[in-house]
Amino acid sequence: AEETLRAVSPWPKTVQLTQSFLRFIDKANAAGKGVFKINYIGGPEITKAREQPTAMRNGLFEIVYGPAAYYLGMLPDADFLQIARKTTPMVARKNGADDMLAAVMKEKIGAHLVGWFDSGLGLHLFLVNEPKRGADGAIDLTGLKLRSSPSYRNFIAALGGTPVVLSDSDTYTALERGTIDGMGMGLTDVRDRGLNKFVKYRIDPPMSYAGILMIMNEKKWEAMPQKAKDILTKTAADWEIESRQYWADEQGKEKKKLAELGMKSVELTGKAGAKFEDLYRQGVIERIKSNKKITIDVAKMLPLMN
Repeated sequence: AEETLRAVSPWPKTVQLTQSFLRFIDKANAAGKGVFKINYIGGPEITKAREQPTAMRNGLFEIVYGPAAYYLGMLPDADFLQIARKTTPMVARKNGADDMLAAVMKEKIGAHLVGWFDSGLGLHLFLVNEPKRGADGAIDLTGLKLRSSPSYRNFIAALGGTPVVLSDSDTYTALERGTIDGMGMGLTDVRDRGLNKFVKYRIDPPMSYAGILMIMNEKKWEAMPQKAKDILTKTAADWEIESRQYWADEQGKEKKKLAELGMKSVELTGKAGAKFEDLYRQGVIERIKSNKKITIDVAKMLPLMN
C-alpha cells in the first residue's frame, strides 16, 4: 500500500520558501507514485514553528521542513550549518558532514535527515534608516534595536546594536510601532511579510545563508520499505542541487523587485565586507566551541563545514 507522509513547514503556504517545498513535494510524489505520497497539511496554524520537531517526534506528523536554527535548543549541533561557505549540501553528502549531523539528529530529536534544501539563500540585515559607517567602511549599529533570532543576536551586539529576539510573525508589528529599527531576515521574507513598507536599506553581502532541512520521524523512516527510502533520498539529493540553482537565479530578481519598491543596498566591499562575514562566522564558531551540549566532534566537523 502507498505510504502517506504528513508534512508541515514553519511558514504559511503563500511564503516563497513554502512554495519551494511544495514544488519538492510534487516531484517526490511523482517519483514515488504508488510507493508513498507526501501530504502537506499546513504551516504554523498546525503547530507553532519552533514546536514542530517535537510534534513530529511525537507522531503528530511525519515530516518537518524549516530552518535548523529554529530548533537549536534541541539540536545545538545544527549550528554548524551557519558557518558553511564553500560547503554546499552536495559537498556535505560526500565529505561526511551529513552523516555526522544525521547521527546526532537521530539520537537527540528522533529524526532522520532527508535533505538540506534552498541553500545559498542569503540571510541579511535590513534597516529602516541608512546605517552609520566607520572609517574603514564597516557599519555601526550603535543605538539601534534589531529583531534577531537566538542564533545571531551576538553578531548584532558585536556590531554595536541591541538584539531583540522576536518571532518572524511579530516583526511587522514591532516595525510598525517603532520598537525596532530593523531586523535580520531571509531575503525572500521581506516582501512576503510586507516589511518593505518599513525597511529601506539592506546590508550586502549576506551575514549567512539558509540552513533549511527536511527531517522525518526516525521510527517512520525505519518502518518504510527500502524502495520508498531510495526514491525519497534520490529525489532529495536532486532537489538540493535544483533548489540551490533556483535561488541563485531568483535572488537577483528579488533584489530588483525590492529596489523598485524603494530599497537601497548598503554594500560592504573589500576588507569591510570580508570582516562583516568573518565576524558572523567566528561568533558562531566560538559559540560551538563553548557549547557543552554539542556532541559532534568539533575538530572534525569544522573543516567539513568551511
